[in-house]
Amino acid sequence: MSAGFSETFRGDVKAWECDVVEHFTVAFYYEKFEAAGWRFLSDHGVDPRKTRTVDCYTRYHAELRKGDLFHIETGLIETGLRPVIAHNLFNSETGKLCTTMEQTLDGAPLTGSKVEWDGPPREKRAPVADSAKWIRAGMDVVRPGDLDWAGKLGLGGLIHQFSGSGFHALATIGMSPAYLRDKRRGFSTFEFQIKMDNWPDSGDLVHVDSTVAHVGSSSVRMVHRLMDTTKNVQLAELSQFGVHLDLDARKPTRLPEQILEKAKELLGR
Repeated sequence: MSAGFSETFRGDVKAWECDVVEHFTVAFYYEKFEAAGWRFLSDHGVDPRKTRTVDCYTRYHAELRKGDLFHIETGLIETGLRPVIAHNLFNSETGKLCTTMEQTLDGAPLTGSKVEWDGPPREKRAPVADSAKWIRAGMDVVRPGDLDWAGKLGLGGLIHQFSGSGFHALATIGMSPAYLRDKRRGFSTFEFQIKMDNWPDSGDLVHVDSTVAHVGSSSVRMVHRLMDTTKNVQLAELSQFGVHLDLDARKPTRLPEQILEKAKELLGR
């Protein structure tokens, strides 16, 4: 264990926590990070119910598959009124670092010694072009099961709202469910940058608008905005960077030209 870090979660990847890409679903990563953060705050004398997450930066370095064992170590990397805690998620069998996450909190200060953090620096991503075309990629209702222990929309519930929307957006550019099944392809996320502006109540109507912000030879960056239809405010924005994945080779593969062209149409440039 790295100096200053403490173990905050230990579990396994359940079969029902895997997605069509055949690996651990991102929403369940966030569910576990939320539990790890809750334990870390409690262990450091802070009431987690008085805090809220306002920003997350996550890098997915190696995938976890059905049945894999994992654990999370957490440390304080920034003190003050908006402290930042960092999570390292490891494959418990191999010891390999699979995921890093920086979680910025608001509502209660954290003091003490900061740990040395060697996580990847946050990449500055270009904003969405004014000419980008947005599509309605999701519509839902905030359910009681989406809330955390403090009665706010939990991190897992937040990402579940985005997950299906990502595939609706991908279908718009030609990466439809039929294409993914027939070609044995998937979309594997390697980066999340999330900013949370407001928190909805149970029963609020929500929707997601999505667009493409960048496209490479095998990669696509999408941006999703979760809106509270009931209160007419933006709840969160997610920048999602991922690759077109060969499911059998478990490696990125080039996007077909027709998908590249449709992605560029959403870019609006």
